[in-house]
Amino acid sequence: MKGVFSVKHICLYKVIIILCLSHIVLFSGRRVFAEAACPPSIKIVSSSPRHLSDGASTEGPVIITWDKETLEILTDGLRDLKPALESVNIAGGRYGMGKLLTTEWGIGGSASWRENEETISPEAPLEPGTQYRLWTYLYLTIRDGQAQSCARIGGEIVFKTAGISEADENPIRNIDLSKIYHGDEYGHGDIKGTVKEINKALDLVTLDEIKLGKISVVIYKGIPIFKEGQIIPFGTIQAGDKAAIRFTGGRAVTVEINK
Repeated sequence: MKGVFSVKHICLYKVIIILCLSHIVLFSGRRVFAEAACPPSIKIVSSSPRHLSDGASTEGPVIITWDKETLEILTDGLRDLKPALESVNIAGGRYGMGKLLTTEWGIGGSASWRENEETISPEAPLEPGTQYRLWTYLYLTIRDGQAQSCARIGGEIVFKTAGISEADENPIRNIDLSKIYHGDEYGHGDIKGTVKEINKALDLVTLDEIKLGKISVVIYKGIPIFKEGQIIPFGTIQAGDKAAIRFTGGRAVTVEINK
């Protein structure tokens, strides 16, 4: 009887060990999948105001409808990316080339959800006759033996409000925000072209790019600008110069100037 009891215990231990190992393998497999696979790139289905539209209300909120199926995958509890989509940047008018709008480090405003519909309310009415650009992008780099970039998650909309623009000589009112370049879908890019315009007030350079045509690039303070092996200030760039600009994470990271 004692031997039978021992055999039963041994079998029970084996079952427990097998179940534990199966659970570990299954959990590890899920973890590896979560770390190794790039999440799907969520897209904007529609927006109000519409992208590249005119005559938007200065009072109403901005509503973005995201792809529902993808959003549900991204908010399955393992990798909730809604907070990233709530970190909205806004450019235009008093916001200049861009300000964080809806985070605790930003300038105010709010973002709320109803299923896959995000409502973004600036902290004050928008300015009349003004072009705005709202964007929310997240670039992921994962490691599976080596660094791997993922396509950006998020999107952007550009629109112009109804009414007559304020006569405040704000330099951004002369800039087409839809022409601001921030790299390819991975936030990378190497562009080359001839400098056509320099806007010192906005740290903006406009190029006639070899492949893309006329585009504008924000040269944020602290980005190294090289000319003949020496670092030069932004203000010394001139129209007619040849420029090569490299992008990482949706921003210019180095600028090379040649005559």
